[in-house]
Amino acid sequence: MLTTFFTLLVLGLLWGGVYLLMAEGLNLIYGVMKVVNLAHGDFIVLGGLLAFSLFSNYAMTPLVAFPLVALLLFVIGLIVQRGMLERITAAGPEGELRTLLATFGLSYVVSNASFLLWGSQFQSIPFLQGSIQIGPIAVPEGLAASSLIAFGVALLVHAWLTATIMGKSVHATAQSGLGAASAGLNIRKIRALAFALGSAMAGGAGALVITLIPFQTSTGGDLTVQAFTLIALGGLGNYLGAWLAAELLGLTEVFTQYYFGSNAASAVIYVVFIGVLVFRPQGLLGKVGRV
Repeated sequence: MLTTFFTLLVLGLLWGGVYLLMAEGLNLIYGVMKVVNLAHGDFIVLGGLLAFSLFSNYAMTPLVAFPLVALLLFVIGLIVQRGMLERITAAGPEGELRTLLATFGLSYVVSNASFLLWGSQFQSIPFLQGSIQIGPIAVPEGLAASSLIAFGVALLVHAWLTATIMGKSVHATAQSGLGAASAGLNIRKIRALAFALGSAMAGGAGALVITLIPFQTSTGGDLTVQAFTLIALGGLGNYLGAWLAAELLGLTEVFTQYYFGSNAASAVIYVVFIGVLVFRPQGLLGKVGRV
């Protein structure tokens, strides 16, 4: 019984790392731009399918494909920001609605383009399918590798945000765009960087997650909802809160799936989400009035 508990605990924490990488890009974009990118899940799926093609055609493992896919999504994100979002007036409620509708349309463009390229069938990459034995606990190799990389990327991004001049500029813009502009920062450049980096993190997450969860071109919507649920739980734009929320969701899903089944696990995430909205609408670590 104790072995089962610790096994579920470890699996939940590892899945939390994967969820963190899936949502951290969306959290960064919202923190800097106050834009909810409804195409975020489709970028994750696109990254996974690109990794699938690299694996199928060139025998390139997801670990090798990860940086290549992330770089490609960085470029795509930069093009989307400069070519579309930057041209939309984002001030006030009307601006937020415009960006929401624009990314909603972008979601359909990306998902349908993916459908034309890869079809409607589910795709996955058979990679690291063994297990690591840690005492009495067996941990899937693929989940362990994906989670460790996810945590590593999240830590690197956090270090970049807090220890470099450019990262601090991004962090300052997330706190106050007006204040950052008054200090002479190039807000246009920072927003483009934030959206491109968030897109790269989404693509990189897809390259890892497709080894754990089969992807279909229509899977993006569910992933967007899951990512938004996570950052809302942690407090929109709050990076530490996103990490805590990711671990909470990972643990909740794993324990619920084991004891009550997969359907209950899918539902309990949203029960937790509703509970937080009712009792702490600013999120776990969000500030009152920020959301």
